[in-house]
Amino acid sequence: MLRFGKKSVFWKWIISYISIVLVLLVCNVVTNVRNLKVMEERQAQMNEVVLQQLTERVYDNVLQIEKVRERIMVNDHYHCLRRASASQYKYLAYRRYALYCDLQDFLAVNGRCSKIIVYFSNGDYVVTSDTVNTSELYWRVFQNEIGLGWDEWTTLLKGDYDILYTKKTGSGADTGMIYGRTLQSEQLGQKVNVFFLYTADDIEQMLMSHTGEETVSVAIKGSADEVILHDMGGLLNTEEDRLLVENAVLQTLPQVKLTNGDEIILTYDANTFKGNVCLISSENIYMESLRQSQQVYAVTFMATILLSMVLIVLFAKNNYKPLKELMDVLGPEEWISVKHKNEFALVQEKVSKVQNENKYVNQTLRRQNKLFRGEYFAKLLMGGKVNLPEKQLEEFYDISFVSDSFAVMLFYVESYEEEQEEGADLNRAQFILGNVFHEVLEDLECRVYQTKVSDLMILVINMPESAGDGRRILDSAMTRGTEFIDKHFDMEYSVSISNVHQGKTELSLGYQEALQALEFKRLYGLDDMVYYSDIIELSGTGYYYPIEVEQDLIRQIQASNYEAAKAVYENVVEENMNGDTVASQDTLRCLMYDLLGTVLKALEEKKEDEKFTREMRPAKRMSACQGLTEMRETFEDILYRTCEYMNVKSGTEDKEALCEQIKDYIRKNYYDPSLSVTSIAEHFNLAPVMMSKMFRETVGEKLPVVVSEVRLEAAKKLMCQSDESLGEIAEKAGFGSVRTFTRIFKQVEDCTPGQWRESHS
Repeated sequence: MLRFGKKSVFWKWIISYISIVLVLLVCNVVTNVRNLKVMEERQAQMNEVVLQQLTERVYDNVLQIEKVRERIMVNDHYHCLRRASASQYKYLAYRRYALYCDLQDFLAVNGRCSKIIVYFSNGDYVVTSDTVNTSELYWRVFQNEIGLGWDEWTTLLKGDYDILYTKKTGSGADTGMIYGRTLQSEQLGQKVNVFFLYTADDIEQMLMSHTGEETVSVAIKGSADEVILHDMGGLLNTEEDRLLVENAVLQTLPQVKLTNGDEIILTYDANTFKGNVCLISSENIYMESLRQSQQVYAVTFMATILLSMVLIVLFAKNNYKPLKELMDVLGPEEWISVKHKNEFALVQEKVSKVQNENKYVNQTLRRQNKLFRGEYFAKLLMGGKVNLPEKQLEEFYDISFVSDSFAVMLFYVESYEEEQEEGADLNRAQFILGNVFHEVLEDLECRVYQTKVSDLMILVINMPESAGDGRRILDSAMTRGTEFIDKHFDMEYSVSISNVHQGKTELSLGYQEALQALEFKRLYGLDDMVYYSDIIELSGTGYYYPIEVEQDLIRQIQASNYEAAKAVYENVVEENMNGDTVASQDTLRCLMYDLLGTVLKALEEKKEDEKFTREMRPAKRMSACQGLTEMRETFEDILYRTCEYMNVKSGTEDKEALCEQIKDYIRKNYYDPSLSVTSIAEHFNLAPVMMSKMFRETVGEKLPVVVSEVRLEAAKKLMCQSDESLGEIAEKAGFGSVRTFTRIFKQVEDCTPGQWRESHS
């Protein structure tokens, strides 16, 4: 501390702590000066809170009344009674009784008022929640509860109340109120009014629900300059005091002095009811407790300041001890170069240097471990032998397994496009796939390791102990991962998954299974996700092509019936590719040559011109095919040309007319996202390959190009004629997505749709 002098943090701590105490002292002085104003504001705020609670309660009650009124207006019995004339009154006893029962239900739901009264002027009778009678008899029976004289009662019943009407009833401690609304005016046949009667107990229960303590009183202004006063806090001891407060409320005075000299504060609601609810409180309710709290606070604060000054010195010395020990570790030679530093600056400099060195070393080790870890798993997948101790290698490469169950997941990227970034390649696509499925599988409690073999991205999945056969976890991972990638990336890819094997030594078998499943997927056009367990039974040695099927194919060719011949051929291929036993690739190639021989047999049996066979060169074309898909397309073309040759004497369709029909069909259905060569061929009952070739030879353009041109023209018209978004235009033009629309538009117009729209607006 002495060697750092005034730069030492010890003195900074002392100064900081003392500054805090001084700030508190100044705050206390200011608080004492403004104490009276603060207490007044506090009282006003608390009054506002209580008043807000009261007004909310009153407002909620008014809303409840409105709901009951609406329920009465849609009541079937009420509708019957409101349309009745005075002469019909005695015949509607059942309707009055039914309405009386419904009013009892409404009262039970409302639960806040004592009575619901519906007055009908025709017949001068009332239907209430407790009886059905004439207005006069009802008043005589319930006069004490109503709290109104006969004149007041008749005037109330026959009044017009377009808005909610509030009427004071009773006097003194028994003051209540009545809410009234007109349900039907006299112009519609008879006057119908509804009234909700609240006794003093009802009002007090409604208001006390929020105050919690009987410390305040409340006044509610009626509709006829009446004040409904409820002295719940016992602030008004005489009738003279009540009159003083009622007059003050009518005049909206902020305060009033009672006969005993106490000051009463009046707080009015300025929002919901605009002064109709007034809170009555005594000036001394809060002030006395606040003054006592202020005295206790002043004594406590002074004692705290004195104690703080003593503790500041003691704690500063105690806190400095660990820092001094740390400085002693650095050594005296480090203290010489700290003329313009304190202890923390010196330690921070040393720690930062060590952290940077450690961070660089850790990054280097992680890169090396990731590289060697990938090579280690690649060697296991390829069946290579690991000569070094595996446990030490796994510990060194940060490899740990949660069980002895493993599966291999292999990814093959078909295509990947990223419009907003240039240079997107296979590595980026594999990086996205690997990271997405890595995260999903780890969420499912799997341990996952990535590697590459022959440019194929591979995930080695270590299944948890509770995985069972593992299929449920793998299905869940594939569903979640595929949904995320399809939503955020324009990517086509295939995934193959091996069986679950026990032990690391079986990883090479898992890799071979995943690789074989991927080959089957590409060979047979299976789904983008394929399990080895689903294709394990698809291996076979022979193929299905009985002699009776061959004879049927020959007959259809000789009859120049291409559709029937194609159906026979497709049935043979379907049986061999998707039947109970699927032939291998080599076996399927043999089948295609056998089918080609059947076509040639049909020509030989009919003794057709050998020149046609030489020009068609069927054997040479078939042998030049690279895969089964190309072989099938070639065979379909040969089959079509042979049937067409057989039908040459009867003439052929007008190709130009057919092409015009195809283009007309495209112009009428361009908005359909599923419009393709296959769907068009299905519509015209043609083979897709033959139709595509015929269209290209006749028109000079490929069918997909014509479809794109028609859609682009439609999109351009929409962009010029409307302000719709590119997404809406892409959907209406049949592109399916903005991404596809933008890609095709840029290929044709060499600019984006947005740029084109701006230049043509």
